[in-house]
Order: sequence, then C-alpha cells, then structure tokens
Amino acid sequence: MKTMNKYFLLSALISVASATYAQDSYDAQNFANSDLNGTSRFVAMGGALGALGGDVSVMSTNPAGTGMYRSSDAALSFSGLFTGDGAMGHDGARMSFDQGGVLIAFDMDNPTSMGLQFVNFGVNYQKKRNFLFNQLTDINNLGGMLSQTYQIANLCNEAFKKKPNGTDWGTIADMSAAKNGVHGGILDESGTSGSGYAGLPGDKAYFEKATFGSNSQADVNISFNISDQFFLGASVGVYSLDYSRESFYQESGIDGNIYDFTNWYKTEGDGFDVKLGFICRPIEESPFRFGFTVHTPTWYRLTDANGSDLFFNNDYLSSGNNAEYDYRFRTPWKFGVSLGHTIGTNFAIGAEYEYQDMSSAHYSEVDGYNSNYFRYINDVTKHTLRGQHTLKVGAEFKPIDELSLRVGYNFVSSPFKKDACRTLLYCDPYTETDYTNWGNINRFSLGLGYRYRGGYVDLAWQYQAQKGDFYAFYDENLKPTKINANRSQLMATFGFRF
Repeated sequence: MKTMNKYFLLSALISVASATYAQDSYDAQNFANSDLNGTSRFVAMGGALGALGGDVSVMSTNPAGTGMYRSSDAALSFSGLFTGDGAMGHDGARMSFDQGGVLIAFDMDNPTSMGLQFVNFGVNYQKKRNFLFNQLTDINNLGGMLSQTYQIANLCNEAFKKKPNGTDWGTIADMSAAKNGVHGGILDESGTSGSGYAGLPGDKAYFEKATFGSNSQADVNISFNISDQFFLGASVGVYSLDYSRESFYQESGIDGNIYDFTNWYKTEGDGFDVKLGFICRPIEESPFRFGFTVHTPTWYRLTDANGSDLFFNNDYLSSGNNAEYDYRFRTPWKFGVSLGHTIGTNFAIGAEYEYQDMSSAHYSEVDGYNSNYFRYINDVTKHTLRGQHTLKVGAEFKPIDELSLRVGYNFVSSPFKKDACRTLLYCDPYTETDYTNWGNINRFSLGLGYRYRGGYVDLAWQYQAQKGDFYAFYDENLKPTKINANRSQLMATFGFRF
C-alpha cells in the first residue's frame, strides 16, 4: 500500500468542510526551488562562485562574495529558454530578461584598525525560477481496469456520506456527480441510494499541460572586505511570484464514451528573506578560500484561484470556478558551504554544496480560519518531501587576458520520498488529480566572455535534464508514465566595470 493511503483515512477525521484552499506538497517544492540563473558568467560556471565571488549574482547565494570587488560593476542579462513542443496553445520557447544589477565598491582610503578595506553596496534583480514547462503524454496503461473516475467516485461517496444534501462538496465531486438532480455526471450513479457512486473503467487517456510564469527576486546587498582575508555579507531579498498552469485530460472508456477535463490554476504573491554569508582566506599567502551561507526561509503571502470544465462525448457537462483565496507559505532554511581557488590570474575553480529540508516547508492561514486543513497539508508535506542536496562545480580559464572560457555542472537531488503521491479531500476545491514525482536534476553549462577596457560581453549555454514518474490520477495499481523536463537556455550578459 502506498505511503499516502493513510491520508485518505485521515481526511475523514478532519473537519475541513468549509476549506477554501488548494495547496499541497507538490506546489511547496515547486515554489521553494530555484533555477540556475543570473549573469552569464554565473550560469556558465554552474553558480559555483560562493567562495570565489566577484559577480553581482553571487549576492543571491553567498552575499559575502561581492566583498571581492575592488571596482564597481553593472550588468544586464537576457536569455532564450527552449523546452521543446508547446502545449495548451502556448509556445515551447520564451525570451526572458533574467538579470539586472549594479555593485558600487567603496575603497576605504585609510583602513580601520580592524583592517576594513572595502565596503560594497549592491542591488540585483534576477529570475529565481522560470516555470516554463510543456507536457504532452499518451497514457496507455489503463487496460480497462483503471480510471480517473474511480478516484472521483471515492471523493463523491465521501462527500455524500458527510453532506448528503450536497452542501460544501468539493469542486471535483460537485462537478462529476448528479447531486440532488442538479446536473449529470461521468460516474455510474445507479447505486447512490445504496452502494454509492462507482467509477467507469478506462481504456486509454491523453494528458496535456503547460505551466508558465516566474518567481523573480531583487536583492539589496552589503559586504565587507577585512584585510583581504575575511569577507562578510548580507542580502535582503524581495520576491514576486506569478505562476500559472493549464491542463487537459481526455479518457476513453471501454464502453466507447469519452470525457474531457480541463483545468487552470494560478498563484501570485510576494515574499522576502535574509541571506548571510562569510568567506575566509585562511592562509594569507594562498588564494584558497572557503565560505559559509545561511538563508532564512522565504516568507510568502500568496493568492490562489482555480477553475475547470467537464465535457462528456464533446457535450458540455459542468464547470467549477473558485474565488481567490489568500494564505501564507514558508520555504525551508537553506545552508551552504563552498570552496574556491585561483592560480595566478588565468585559472579559477569553485565548488559548492547546499542543503534544504523540503519536508519543513510550511503553509498557514491568514486569518486563523481553517487551521485544521493546514495542519493536515503540512503533515502530508512531511511525509511526501525530504531533504534536498545541491552540488555545484565550475571553472574559468583565460588563455589571454581579454578572453575567458568557462564550464560548470550542477546536481540537484529529488525532493520526493519513495511512493509520494497527491491525494484530494472530499471538500477540496483542487480539481487536478495528476502529479509527477520528479527525479534528480543534472545541469551542464558552458560559456565564454570577452573584456575590452571596462566593458564586457559574456555568453552562456546550459542544458538541464530531469526525468519524472507521471500519474494522471491516484490509484495503487496505476504504473507511472515516464516523462522528462529537459530544456536548454542561451544567455548573454552586457556589463561595464568602473
């Protein structure tokens, strides 16, 4: 039996009939994670600049890294993101403004008794996450034995048991069943007075999904250079999240009937966090250095809305639309360590490790209402997600002073526990039954840069590979369909040091 089965039983014990929320652990990990993004140099070196510093984007990972600057810097970055075929009428490629920032270095002409040599201030915008993703999947493993309608029938029976008159039914149950004769449904309703609603076995299915939007961050940074040996920094980050998804599910029954289920979902809101960093060059005569970082959780206040439409044999059957609702979301703490070393002025190499416990992501109410629901969702999150590890390595080589060649790699472990799954409550406004347990991420990056006097142009390419186990609905006997979220990105940064 899958781990989450017990939450079907738990849901029957929780009084959440008035809940008007729809978050879960799958959205939690989606909003807490980050892309490899920033300046082209930062991306090309895999973001492994935590101890090397010297890039405006490093203020989002190790704020002490800007303390390496001895002159001021300004940069703008743009990219094209490519995900393959489009879905739901949306393109599979997007142009993006990914970064814009400035760093002002203040040289202490007369270093203090503590050896303070530079105090640097910076502001940087960058796209923390681009949600662009497209999926087109044929589902051929129903075999006349499985169906999305079985899961929906279970929800309808639970709703009918608790609220026979139809009050406070969840959206998907309300849409799919004939409740008090209000409308027809996609279920076998002949037994509603006795055995209850029953699902209808499916033959095959097709699923299509598009997600888009972004999570953008703006960091305000201060850093200190003490005796060219110790570097301290702090950044305050402000976040703006705008996420949307649309999906289409079509299932053919063994009786030849076809139903279509379309869904849309939108989240938007703002958040903030604080990042602290430290870099040390332990041997004064050596360029080797190490760094530490601590990122507080990002505290968000978010607003959701969702809706759906149901069709049976191409005829409109019903729809469900929910009003906007507010809630709070807190990401996990994040901790990092990094190493960096340079050889002369022509070679640099960096490595970085980060850890965050995704199971500690936390939802809460805004007004103290429906606290039972959020306790349930947070409990599910703890049993669905786990600690996530990120490893970054990168190197830069200058064959001549004006030209730089760069390479990088990232490994990001899966945040999902084995047999994680998405379940719905009978009163849930969530109408999407699909979920994907994503595996590890591997990112590969290359780049080059050219500098002439104070100006520079950097180019980068990165490829991200990730596989996942996709389930169109929850059923213990449903085997996953293998999908991927592979994508590539071409970037350009234009900057000037002064």
